[in-house]
Formats: sequence, structure tokens, C-alpha cells
Amino acid sequence: MKRWLSLLATLALGVALAQGGPPNITPEMRQRFEAYRPVFDLVATIGLLDELEKQRGLALTKAQAQKLLPILRDLQNRTDLKPADAGKILSNIEDNILTPAQLKWIDETILKQREEARQRREAGGQNPQAGQGNFQGPPGGPGGRGGLFQAIAQGKPYNPFKEQPRAADNLKNLIALLSKK
Repeated sequence: MKRWLSLLATLALGVALAQGGPPNITPEMRQRFEAYRPVFDLVATIGLLDELEKQRGLALTKAQAQKLLPILRDLQNRTDLKPADAGKILSNIEDNILTPAQLKWIDETILKQREEARQRREAGGQNPQAGQGNFQGPPGGPGGRGGLFQAIAQGKPYNPFKEQPRAADNLKNLIALLSKK
């Protein structure tokens, strides 16, 4: 359940960015947030890999696990995850590790979750803030979206796999799962 909540928070953040980001930000800040899309996409993909294991015929093979583990451990240890690095890591995972069937399942799952998030937002139509989440987060609070937005806004190092507890737990659990293969 925690994994789904983390994924949904990441998806909500991605949707908010697609809609222009948090309210009352400058175009320059909006551009910075949009630049972080590869980081959000990587977090979403990593968040689904353990669910992929439960899908019939889509579980990661031992060879895939051996290729993924060094990448995942690197993500766990980085102080900062720059968008360019996240994009390269995601491309490597998609192009060199996952099969077309696995990629299709991940893409379909992400699209389905984004659609569900959009429908929830629209269902709350009376309240313009409904379904948008609290983008201020705890002021500077570690692991909160406030910490993410502050880091991006201030150009500070940020690694969601270290600073967002759910993303960190998802990664830790995935590493443990794949280490057993």
C-alpha cells in the first residue's frame, strides 16, 4: 500500500507539473520543475518494478536483476540526482534491461494511474484545489514535497531515493528482492 501511495504522490506531482506546477510560481521556476520530469519518471518506473515481479510472465530474470542491482545501489547512494543523469539511467533501464512486454505493462500502468488521478481531480471540480495536493509541504521538511520544491527552487542537491522516505523504502525493498535472484 505504501508503494502505491508513493507512486500516486509522484504521479500527482507529475500531473501538477504538466498543468504548470505549483500555484504562484514564475515561468523560470515552472521551467525548472519541468526539467525534473526525468527524475519523476525514474521514481515512477522504479516504484513499479516490484509490482512487475507479481505480474504473470513479466517477472525480472536473474540476468535483468544482475544488471539492475548496480544501478539501484548507485541511486541509493547518490547525494544528488540530476535530471540529465536520471534520463540516462531511465534510458539504460528501458533500452538495455527491460523487455518490450515489461515496458508496455509499466507504461500502461502509469497511464492508467494518471487517468485515475485526473478523474479524481475533475470529480472534485467544486474546489479548485481538490486533488492537487499540498505543494508547499512541510517548510523544508525532509521527504515532503516542500523539500523537493525547495531543493529545485534553490538549486540544492536532491535525491528522492534518499530524501523521500517512501521512494527510499521502495528502492531498498526492490534491492532486497532482486538480491535474492
